[in-house]
Amino acid sequence: MLRLLSSIYKELLVLIRDRAGLAILFIMPLVLILIMTLIQDATFRTVKEVNISMILVNNDKDSLGEAISKGLYASEFFQIVEKINGEHIDEETAKELIARGDYKIGIIIPERATEAIRGNVNALINKSFKSFNIPGVKKRTKKSTIDVTIYIDPATSNSFKNMVMSSLKEFTSQLEIEMFFKNFSEAMAQLIPDQKPIKFESFETIRYKEVYASTTKDEVLPNSVQHNVPAWTMFAMFFIVLPLAGNIIKERDDGSAFRLKTMPGSFVMIMFSKIFVFLGVSFVQFILMLLVGVYIMPAMGLPQLEIGPHKIALAVMALSSGLAATGYGVAIGTIATTHEQAATFGAVSIIIFAALGGIWVPVYVMPHTIRIISQFSPLHWGLNGFYDIFLRGGDLMVVLAEAGKLLIFFVIMLGIAIVYNNYTKTK
Repeated sequence: MLRLLSSIYKELLVLIRDRAGLAILFIMPLVLILIMTLIQDATFRTVKEVNISMILVNNDKDSLGEAISKGLYASEFFQIVEKINGEHIDEETAKELIARGDYKIGIIIPERATEAIRGNVNALINKSFKSFNIPGVKKRTKKSTIDVTIYIDPATSNSFKNMVMSSLKEFTSQLEIEMFFKNFSEAMAQLIPDQKPIKFESFETIRYKEVYASTTKDEVLPNSVQHNVPAWTMFAMFFIVLPLAGNIIKERDDGSAFRLKTMPGSFVMIMFSKIFVFLGVSFVQFILMLLVGVYIMPAMGLPQLEIGPHKIALAVMALSSGLAATGYGVAIGTIATTHEQAATFGAVSIIIFAALGGIWVPVYVMPHTIRIISQFSPLHWGLNGFYDIFLRGGDLMVVLAEAGKLLIFFVIMLGIAIVYNNYTKTK
């Protein structure tokens, strides 16, 4: 026991004296989480809050053009631009501006677009009442099509493009329904005596109510902070692998490891002193991340981190994640022979774990094969556990499975380190 305490004291002294290392361990993760949350905050806002500029070239000057224009202005999703320097924008200018990246999207409504819709409506009515001679309705049966051109900046995401397309289809569909109803009503008035055309009135029968499912009565709204704090906390905690592995290699290179082996005790006791110290570091990292989310991010205009009522579950996940990270660091430090090997393999493997774990791209949008592989990433287990707490209101029983996986990962990594150490001793 005395040797374990002495080893812990020695590790603390080494850690405290390395001021640059301390800055990397504590300051860099905080900077990372602030920058990434600020960058990704816009993706969690509505398009209305982002207020993206859009070019609108309305060559129709009729019902369709007016409907699209009014709908876009009324939605307040976009800042509509129809003139530059007091002159109306034409199609070529719009294409050039978007190609340069000055604007993300432009809509070109062609001439006689409304007339084409009216013709198609009349063709449908004529087909429905082909056995009647309805005055005032043109005898047209051939349908025509029009192209509303949408110029898109290649750098624009597919989700944004699909949102714009859905909005335009909604405007045009509403107009077509209104025109059909109006013409159909007028045709019926011609056939039925004393029947007056019915005025079209739009109304909303079905409404959509969004509710974020949670195991608690309080609904936690997902935002950039609730998503990014747990994600980048996991990422930062696992980067403790680099200083931990470097510490083990440094002791081996300068002869300290050999002197420690001559003292009574075992390799496991030496490693547990390192695990204890660096586990404490990772837990302090976690606490600092939470404090940044609760106090600093709101001061920067970001939402406040909602920790929730399940503090014990949070502590269990933090300790499990810290053990998984330190165990991985011990394994890499034991197996790697140089600092370069440990730094390169450690950094690249953590990035791979993060990519597979859903830190950058949500797992549910990945291909099926990658989704299966992601289930073996320790960062995926940790991220899922933190999401269960922060976003789903989960308690200790909910996160036990993910915490258990992280602890098993820790045991496996420590076992690999012990086996490899014993193997090298017998050589």
